[in-house]
Amino acid sequence: MRVVQLEEAVAATSALTTLITVPATLLAAYWARRSADKAASATVAAGADQSQATVAAAQLQERAAREESLESARRSAYSAFLSAVDVFVRTVTALPDIPIASRRELLDQKATAVVQARANVAVLGPLPVLRQLEKVAKQCTELEKLALRRAVLRSALNALEDAWCPRNAEWCQDPHHNSAHAAWNLLCEWGRLEDEERWEKLDFLEFLLQDSHAMDTEQIKHVLEVANSVVFWDEMIGSLVRDPLLERFQAVRDAFIDVAYGSLDLVA
Repeated sequence: MRVVQLEEAVAATSALTTLITVPATLLAAYWARRSADKAASATVAAGADQSQATVAAAQLQERAAREESLESARRSAYSAFLSAVDVFVRTVTALPDIPIASRRELLDQKATAVVQARANVAVLGPLPVLRQLEKVAKQCTELEKLALRRAVLRSALNALEDAWCPRNAEWCQDPHHNSAHAAWNLLCEWGRLEDEERWEKLDFLEFLLQDSHAMDTEQIKHVLEVANSVVFWDEMIGSLVRDPLLERFQAVRDAFIDVAYGSLDLVA
């Protein structure tokens, strides 16, 4: 009887041990699985962070490359525009010494180059540069409108100066020298005369130009045509030390350089 009771006690103890062991095993497996999941999640998170950092770095690098490329394109466009306007203005300045028949075509070529260079800058911006760009373009347009008339007048004044008396103009008795000097003075004051006074002196101007022997018939014809309109007369003639048209151009050109290249420095 006692043997049976002992066996039953042993069996009960084994069953209890089994019941305790199984949950403990499951619990250990659970925590092992959880630890593995956490490790995997940490690995995935670290990989994701690293991937995001790599993408962000690549985006920053790409942005820097785009900005550098844009700055380079702007610098090239600004340089090309300034070169075009400088060539244009030099052409305007040189027109009086160029044959009349060749002036318009040459002027058109240089003005077209300015328009093309301006378009390249307009595409790239930025806005402050575009504002200054328009001011330079406006001055170029005004110069273009006046360039041919300006060339006629300045060519005539140069020719008349060359026909002055080579010795003492005040005591010169040569009528051609005197006519050249009188025609030069009349042209210089022409823009300040009243309309009626200009009309009355137009024939006298023609006589002086012819009698000066300083220019041919075709040149005289062009001078008289220009003399019919005195808009911007003093600006076209200028003076020995000043040239108002070119001074205005130089002012807006310098301002464009300050704004354009200043914007590049800010980007850099």
